[in-house]
Amino acid sequence: MSGSLFLSPTSISDSCDILQMHEVLESLNIVAEPINQNPLLHSYRAGDGFAHHVIYAGCSPYLKFEPESETDTAFCHVALHASSTIPLILTGKNTTKPRCPHCRARVDAWSLMLDEKSHQCEKCGETFSPAEYDWRQQAAIGRCFIELRNVFPSEATPSDKLMALLNEKTGFEWRYAWAGATNTQS
Repeated sequence: MSGSLFLSPTSISDSCDILQMHEVLESLNIVAEPINQNPLLHSYRAGDGFAHHVIYAGCSPYLKFEPESETDTAFCHVALHASSTIPLILTGKNTTKPRCPHCRARVDAWSLMLDEKSHQCEKCGETFSPAEYDWRQQAAIGRCFIELRNVFPSEATPSDKLMALLNEKTGFEWRYAWAGATNTQS
């Protein structure tokens, strides 16, 4: 499965609904028509603005905007996610070890702490929630996400205009991170 670039509010206490996120993306022409008819999935084809507001590294990236088959998910498209009250930590197979926010020690067995409410650093003994650790943009953390699919770690970043518009329209700051694509069906 391919990776994704996730946009989410900087504070895990901030959240917005699918409609708010969709309006911002639609205003920049990042999303086009829905991929399927299931209203719960919130997956959209990439609009003409996708390549303008997802800035790829390298001189000539190969961007695929159409699936090769009905089961193909390795093409550029967008999925919107909103969680209830529980912040999610989305990781991928390339996720690097997070660091303790107090002493900066790396957490070797980080995947084990994902199911914990709090984690005690083995080096300094301080306790934090897994969401408070420094994931260095290698895990998406939050209660709502814009998932830009088929983007591999460090391959692309959101445009300044996209981030500024999200900040303006929602009233809070946004961040981005790379992680594995979600398991939600396109």
